[in-house]
Amino acid sequence: MRGNFLLYDGECPACRSYVAIARLRQLWPDLRILDARQEPRLVAELRGQGYEINDGFVLSLGGRIHFGAEATRMIGEHGRGHGGARSAMLGAIGNAPWSRSLYPWLNRCRQLLLKLLGRSLIR
Repeated sequence: MRGNFLLYDGECPACRSYVAIARLRQLWPDLRILDARQEPRLVAELRGQGYEINDGFVLSLGGRIHFGAEATRMIGEHGRGHGGARSAMLGAIGNAPWSRSLYPWLNRCRQLLLKLLGRSLIR
């Protein structure tokens, strides 16, 4: 797939909230926001390249893939200066010194949340 896109789990309430709060189209007007559950070909293509969607967001910008913590770092970096609480939240998740070690824990919480809601991981 070409162009700029964010691939995420549209059935995960935490992921949906993060994407809504980030207001990504304000950061990248041409960004396509894609629900991985509706994009099986893209999920398969990215898995073939080593990106497991159940382990993190996939952000493609200018032909470069940013995955997981790196994707949230890019979002946090570009979200600076775009509004007080929003900027602080994006920075805390993406740019803080602990963000790389925090990301796997956030993903585990996401998987637990899906399990509690009776939802499967992305196939």
